[in-house]
This record gives sequence, C-alpha cells and structure tokens, in this order.
Amino acid sequence: MSEGQSRAVTRLFIAPTAPSHRLLDAAVRRLRFAWSYLRWRPRFAAYGFGSLLESPVQITNPRFISIGRGVHIRSGARIEAILTTGPTPHLQIGDGTSIHMHFHCGAALDVRIGRNVLIAGRVYITDHDHAFDDPDRPPVQNNTLLASSTVVEDDCWLGEGAIVLKGVRIERGSVVAAGSVVTRDVPALSVVAGVPARVVRSIARTGDLAPCSAPS
Repeated sequence: MSEGQSRAVTRLFIAPTAPSHRLLDAAVRRLRFAWSYLRWRPRFAAYGFGSLLESPVQITNPRFISIGRGVHIRSGARIEAILTTGPTPHLQIGDGTSIHMHFHCGAALDVRIGRNVLIAGRVYITDHDHAFDDPDRPPVQNNTLLASSTVVEDDCWLGEGAIVLKGVRIERGSVVAAGSVVTRDVPALSVVAGVPARVVRSIARTGDLAPCSAPS
C-alpha cells in the first residue's frame, strides 16, 4: 500500500461466547435503557426509549430539549437550552445519533441535530454568540446574545474537537474533519476541513471520495 493511502477496515464487536454471558449482557443493557428512560423522560420535552444519557456535567432547561430514540450521549456532556427575552429555545437530537465524551451544545434559539449523526468527543455546536461590539461593556458584562438557527442534517459525521457556529446548516451525509471550525453552510455529501472549514472532498454515491474544488 503506497504512502498516503488508507485501508478500509471493519470494526469488530466481539461478544462473549457463552450463551449465559450474552443473556446477562442483554438483560443489563435493557435495564440501563429502562433506568435512563425512567430517570430522564419526565425532565425532557421528549426522550425516546432506547436512549442513554451517561453522567452529564450540565443539563440546562431540559424541558426545551428533545432527544429521539436510540440516542447514546456519553459522559461529560453539557447540553443547554438558554432562556432569553426572545423566542423559546429548542434543541433537538434525532433518532440513532451517537455522541462521544465531553460534548457541548447550546441553544438560545434553535439547534437541530438529525438522525444517525456520529459526533466525536469534545465537539461544540451552538446557535449564538455574545455581543462584543460595545467597548464600554466587555462580553462578561454584556448579556446580549446574537442567535441564528443551526442545523446538522441526517447521517453526518463531526470529527474530534469540531466546532459548529451559529447560523450554519450542515447538509445530509457530510463530514467535518477533526478540529475544524464551521462558519458557513456545508453542501450535502461533502468533506470540510480547516479553520474556517472549507470543502476539500465530495462523497460519491458509491462511497468513494472524489476531489472537489474548494470555494473561493
């Protein structure tokens, strides 16, 4: 294999060989899902069965947060619906989405994460900024937020440490490279990378990556 090429491999899920172990694991898994549902469903606007929210560090105003079915949010998450004098905030995470550790998401207006989205660790998604254009009021003393809806459509993948800023729409099936900062819309089936993120590849229907000219 030449330098710079990648090899496709399949992740292995190795189950215990003993049937009794498999049954026990399945029972424990069902209990975890049931406990998670009973614990969180009364607090959220919606919380789908089969979802698992593990040891979050902060959940703010969960009555404005909707989580679909089969969602897995790993430990260290900070998920916030921020109340302002404007419209009621809404934060939605779609069915089947998988979110790794230390995820941070804040909605002062509207954040929508679609179905079957893969989100790596330390990803930040927001729909707002602090106002900072008044030299007599530093941001720490300025409660004004500038908000615009942020959307991550179905089947996307956000790499480790990616940041998605306000007003952005990442269209279906796109990939954001690790450490990228997304400041503008991403077309469907695109790979973006960099600070600010720019299109570096398109994803063909066959699953192959094809070179794509970056916008000027």
